[in-house]
Amino acid sequence: MIKTNKLSKSFHDLEVLKSVDLQVNTGEVVAILGPSGSGKSTLLRCLNGLEEMTSGSFEVNGIIVDAKQSKKERNKKIRSIRLHTGMVFQQFNLYPHKTALQNVIEALRVVKKWSYEKAVEKGDNLLSRVGLYEKRNEYPSRLSGGQQQRVAIARSLALEPAIILFDEPTSALDPELVEEVLSVIRELAKDGMTMVIVTHEMQFAREVADRIVFMADGTIMEEGKPEDFFTNPRTERAKRFLKKI
Repeated sequence: MIKTNKLSKSFHDLEVLKSVDLQVNTGEVVAILGPSGSGKSTLLRCLNGLEEMTSGSFEVNGIIVDAKQSKKERNKKIRSIRLHTGMVFQQFNLYPHKTALQNVIEALRVVKKWSYEKAVEKGDNLLSRVGLYEKRNEYPSRLSGGQQQRVAIARSLALEPAIILFDEPTSALDPELVEEVLSVIRELAKDGMTMVIVTHEMQFAREVADRIVFMADGTIMEEGKPEDFFTNPRTERAKRFLKKI
């Protein structure tokens, strides 16, 4: 489903990702943990083409993108990957001038060229799924942070992705709003959605993830089952990280 091969990313002289090898299987929920600046979000952004890798390659849903390919070829493959991959950001990234429903159906209208009526039916179902049907005609400014993030999740589901990438989906929320977003992600996990989640919510990662990937200094330091990682981390770097949380 997802596989990286010596994926590296540098910003000028700063090497943010260093030959990262990662595999995520169909139906698996992988939580990526680690200190700030470890390369977690950059890895997700590379997988969705929001950042260009410096070297290496990755494969998403059978589509291989290699740094050695021409820019035109890479861009074509990235567009195909985005049709099968949803992404949920820290800051929601909703269109402020569109209602919750309009935000959700935008891709259905523009990318899939669905009729308005067909798109609205799908959008209403998705908003119901995240518990926000009654807010369908509200603009983002009239929604709480948790509600905006749930709209963003509904939007990511609109194209029926095979994979969803979550980049710290609760980091911009007040503590009392975190649970309403995590509960939606839990339901997606129960439904068998393949997900990669960058998060600082340790208990949530322990509960939902099939596997923990711990990153530091641009590399994967260790990975394993949640219970093993949280009770008996193998590396000193992971032990130091867990002591601080």
